[in-house]
Amino acid sequence: MNYYARLIKDRVTEIWNDGGLNITPADVHVAELAAKFVPCPDWVIAGATFDGKEWINPEPILPTEPTEEPEE
Repeated sequence: MNYYARLIKDRVTEIWNDGGLNITPADVHVAELAAKFVPCPDWVIAGATFDGKEWINPEPILPTEPTEEPEE
């Protein structure tokens, strides 16, 4: 399966895969939109950055400790 990242100002806003059909974003999107997609590894997630050489995923958002309900 092929993966593509849509970049806006070097930040991944969308991950698109071809579903194993061996197609590219240009096959299904208008040219202006397809031009914003670049091939990426399958582990890249939305919010990652790309400097032209290296993909860096954002830090995971960890759940916070639940707060206790105030006593009535």
